[in-house]
This record gives sequence, structure tokens and C-alpha cells, in this order.
Amino acid sequence: MAHSRPTPRVQPTHRPHRLRLTRRVFWDLAVYMVGLGVAVGVVFPYFTVLLGVPRPMATRPELVMACLGAGFVVGAANYALCRVVVGGRLAVLSAHLHAVAETIARGSRTGDWTGGTTERIGVDSDDELGETARAFNELLDTLEAGAHFRSLVRNASDIITVVDPAGRISYQTPSVTAVLGHSRDALVDTDVHDLVHPDDVTAHRGQLAAVVAGCPTGLPLAHRMRHASGAWRWMETVAADLLDDPAVAGVVLTTRDVSDRHELEDALRTQAFQDTLTGLPNRALFMDRLRAAEDACRTAAVPMAVLFLDLDDLKPVNDTLGHDVGDTLLRAVAARIQGCLRPGDLAARLAGDEFAVLLAGAAGSRDAAGVGADIMRSLAQPVQLGDRQVQVSLSIGVASSGTSAAVELGLLRAADIAMYVAKTTGKGRVEVFEGGHHAAQLELDRLRADLHHALDAGELELYYQPIVALPGGTVTGYEALLRWNHPLRGVVSPQVFIPLAEDTGLIIRIGRWVTREATRQAAAWQRPGAPGLRMNINVSARQFQHPGFADDVADALTASGLDPHLLTLELTESLLVQDAPLVAGRLRRLKELGLRLALDDFGTGFSSLSYLRRFPIDILKIDKSFVDGIATSPEDRAVTGAIVQLGRTLRLDVVAEGVEDERQVAALESLGCPSAQGYHFGRPVPPPGPDRPAAGAQVRTTCQGAAPILTSR
Repeated sequence: MAHSRPTPRVQPTHRPHRLRLTRRVFWDLAVYMVGLGVAVGVVFPYFTVLLGVPRPMATRPELVMACLGAGFVVGAANYALCRVVVGGRLAVLSAHLHAVAETIARGSRTGDWTGGTTERIGVDSDDELGETARAFNELLDTLEAGAHFRSLVRNASDIITVVDPAGRISYQTPSVTAVLGHSRDALVDTDVHDLVHPDDVTAHRGQLAAVVAGCPTGLPLAHRMRHASGAWRWMETVAADLLDDPAVAGVVLTTRDVSDRHELEDALRTQAFQDTLTGLPNRALFMDRLRAAEDACRTAAVPMAVLFLDLDDLKPVNDTLGHDVGDTLLRAVAARIQGCLRPGDLAARLAGDEFAVLLAGAAGSRDAAGVGADIMRSLAQPVQLGDRQVQVSLSIGVASSGTSAAVELGLLRAADIAMYVAKTTGKGRVEVFEGGHHAAQLELDRLRADLHHALDAGELELYYQPIVALPGGTVTGYEALLRWNHPLRGVVSPQVFIPLAEDTGLIIRIGRWVTREATRQAAAWQRPGAPGLRMNINVSARQFQHPGFADDVADALTASGLDPHLLTLELTESLLVQDAPLVAGRLRRLKELGLRLALDDFGTGFSSLSYLRRFPIDILKIDKSFVDGIATSPEDRAVTGAIVQLGRTLRLDVVAEGVEDERQVAALESLGCPSAQGYHFGRPVPPPGPDRPAAGAQVRTTCQGAAPILTSR
């Protein structure tokens, strides 16, 4: 490897002393050869005497001078011939050596080893000149191999730096310009650590010291180096000790730019542990931190607490204002939650509209309920979403390590149970986990398991409550209400088991059975020549969302033979607050079957009037909360009257729910309400026998000992 260090002087090899006349080899050769020729010319006359030439003749001056001249000419001719033959070959070698020398000089000076001679000398003899040619050709082979290596080094994307044990640069490859933007010449004789990020200098110096000390360096060192632009680039460096190599005499640092890989790893790490919507940590990171906190709690008794947060009404926002607005709302909620926490607390988005907060340490465990209250207060102010304001409601469950450990329950699970209690007991509140919550949850889990077998075991049945015409109380139909007669628990309230069926998805199968059974019963009650008795069936939101719901209703009507116009499906506003095009399409499909649609609990929603314009509703059912005060509250009476008038104007039937006494009946009749149902007319009861009220009969309070009226919603 070439570098700018001075090359050590090579001492000449000592050879035996030889006689030298001049500083030129060929001049010496000429003297020797001519001298030899003259010497031969001097000796030759005396040699002729030995051959029989008479001495007087052999020693004649003319012959002696002729011999001397002939010897001189022969020596000169030999010299000339040698100069042509040997000198020509040496000239070729000299020219090639000059070309190679120029290449070496240029490469040492500029680092550019390209453009050098690659022509070999032809070897046509086995003498010293041939050996010299072979040696020259071998030299070219070596130089070209080195040039190939140097070209690889020069054009490699990796930076190769030679430093002394202190880190001073003695050689730098040109690739540093392409990677870091610095001039290679400007870096020579500078400290390599000046390029390293201050936070990484200690590790970089440690790697260099370890290599100099002869210790293995292990994996490449990741660190940052300064680009000429001032930016920091992530690099990996491997160090090798070549201090004892005279051609290098330094520590070789091979450095690679890994910024792109590092950015990709950061992006993947962000995707793996950060929620892309809110910027909060995601469930994976939260669970990792929670496990670490639980380990600290077990080994060092470090207390902690968890808050489980769930938005109460995100779905209506998504369905009415759009998912983009819903996403904006989630981001705003995440920011407010984060704003209520202390340094060291961890807030995360677990999924959908669920969040969690981890509070580590004694203070966090002690103040957990207070943190929940702070979050509630921060969300008491409406969230501004563009030109709209949305009021956010949260249900929060709080669990501390001490309480959850007492019942051998995971902290997040305990907080989840407390949140469920908060949600089922009014929403918009904070509930602190207690041991009794776990027992109640276990009971609920057992009930959920029992529900899976209830339908097959014949434990579910339908009760029917009459719907009557006003005035007079003539029975016009019945509403089918679901009941569960548990073999051990007795009658289980629909308010308990219907949410379980919704959560588990069993409501699809149960709803299909209810539709078939109710239509079968309604068909059995019809009498030739008598007015048809209508059948009302409640439909849950999840049941309505099922793609096969309309087909299930059509199959039930076909199997029972019931006239479709005698079937009414009761829908809630929560069902309609969904994807409007999808809801409208499914409602049209149901209307095509010939049945009727009722809007249940009308008047309690915030956009009921828009439903009447957008969807094919046939019946309005006035909520019991208005009927309760109709005889005593002017406001309830006014609302009820307005609904009755609205129905009359839009040519919709109106049914008042929850009628319990004569005063309410009189008020409804005075307002012109056409239909009603409630305990005053009849409680929900199993299918009546032969003595059931016939169609058109008048009824008053019946079955006084029956169970309280409960709907299946």
C-alpha cells in the first residue's frame, strides 16, 4: 500500500571490487576491447616467428604497424558490434524502466496509478540479458498486481485510513471525499478523532487503544462522523494493527457509511414500537415496559400503577363525521393524556380507541387515581376539530400493583376490569380496581361460557308484550322479547347477557333464532278473516351489520309463511349511526321484502330527524323517559306531542313505550297518539295458550306476577 510516509532508504548490496576506468560501462568496454586488439597486434609478429616466419621479416616495422592497426580495427569493430547488440537490448530495458519509474513517481505523488506501461520485453535468450528481461517482466507483473489492489482501494466505497497509535492520520484513501466530502490531502497529519461525534469519541479512542494493545476488537464500532456539510453520518469502523508492517507502519481503520441502514433500522424500530397515528408508544412497547416494571416490583418492591382508558363514543364520530375526523380526535386525546403525565410516566395507544398509562414508583402508584381525574378534567373541554367541537368521554380503570397482586391478577388486566366497571356503570368516570371487581369479572366470564350453550340447551325463550291501538286498547300486535332461564341462576336479565352476546358474536346466531321463532309464532297466531297480528323484533347493531342478516330475515319469512307486512324490525339510533350508504342499502334490501321498520327510543338521539329523511322508517317509538312524565311534566308532554305531530305529518305510525297507568293513557289519547305498549296493557309473557287475547280484543293489566319488562337491547 502506498502512502505519504517517507520510504526507508535501501542500502546498496556490497559486491566484490572491480576495476573501473570511467563512470560509463561502454567506455570501459571500448578501452578493454581496443586495448586487447592492440595487444594482439603487438604480440602477433612474434607469434608468426613460431609459425616459421623469419625473424627479420616478422619484426619489420611495416608488419608490426600493420598488426597494431589490424588489432585496433578488430577491437573497435568488436566494440561497435557489442554496442549495437547489447546496447540495443539494454536500451529497450531502459525505456521500459523509465516508463515504470514515471508511473511509480506519478502514483506516489497523486495516488493515480492508471496509465502505466504494460508492455513486456521479449525474452529470446537464456543468458544474463534474458534473465534481466525476465526479471523486468516479473517486476511489471508485481506492479500491475499492486496497481489493481491500489485501484480497488482508491475506488472502494469504504474509507481506509492509516493512523498512528494516537490517531494522527498518515494516509487517507480518496474515497473519503465521496463519503464525507473532505479532501484526502487536508486530512493527512490531522487527528482522526476530530471527525468523530463528541458522544462517540470515547468509544472510538477505546477501539484504537484496544487494537494497539493487541486486544481483539470484536464487532465493528458504530459511531457518527462529521460530513463536510456539517451533518453527522453513521459509520462502522474495523481496526487492524499493522504497526509492525514496514510498508504501512500504522493502524488501518476501515470505515463504512451505514447511515441508510441506520435510518432504516430507526424507521423499523419506530414502526415496531410507536403508534403511527398518535405518535405514542404502541402496545408492544407498553407491554415490554410493563414487564420490566413488574420484574422491578417483584425483585425490588418498586410499586407501580396502570390506567386503562377507553373512549366511550368514538364510533358515532367516525360514522357521522368521517374516519379522518375520528383520527384527528384520537391524536387530540393522546396529546391531552400525555399533557397530564409526569416525566418518566408512559402513555401508549393499545388499539383503536384504547389507551394505557404506566406510572412507576411510589408517587405514581399513590397518585394514580389523581392522574385519572386530571385526564378527565383535561377532556372536559370540547375538542376543536376544524369548524366542529366534539365532546369526548372516557372511561378509566385504575389498578395498583398492591391491589392486583392481592388477587393474583396482572396489572393491565386489573385496570381493564376496572375500566369495564366504569363503562357499565355510567361511562365518563374513573373506577379504581378492587378485589370484588375480579370476582364479578370471573362470574361474568362463567356466564359468558354458559351463554355459549344456552341456545342448544333450550334455555332461551321469547316472551311477548302486546301493542295496542289508542283509544280503546285493541291488541294490534306483539313485541318479542328475549329471556334466558339459566338452570342455576334463574332468569338472567337481558341487560346482562345481551352485551355478552354482542361481545362474543353469539348475537348473530341468537338473533337468527329469535327471527325464526318470532315469525313462526306470529304465523301460528293468524286467523282467517281476523285482522292480522303484527310481530315486532328488536335488531342489535352487530346483528344488522352481519352481511347475511337480510337473507336470514327472508329465510325466516319463507319458512314461517308469515305475510312480510306483518313483521316489524325495531332499530336503534346506534345502529343507524354507521356508514350511511351501507345502512341505506341494507334497509332498502329489507324493505324490498315487504316488512316495516321502526325507530326505537325516538327522541333520545342527537340526529333523529336526519334519519327520517335519509332512511325508509315506517314507525316511531316514543322513548319511555318521555312517557313517564307525560301526565305531570309540560316539557315531556310537549316533546311527546311534537313526536306525535311529526309522525302524523310524515305519515308515520307512532307507538308510545312504557305506559304504566291510566293518566299516561289519557294524556296520550288527548295528544292523538295512535298506539302504545307497557305494563298497563300487559307484561311480557310466554306465548299464550288457547285463551290468549284474540286479535281485536281489549286488554288491561294482565299477568301481574310476570317478570318486569326488559328489552333485548
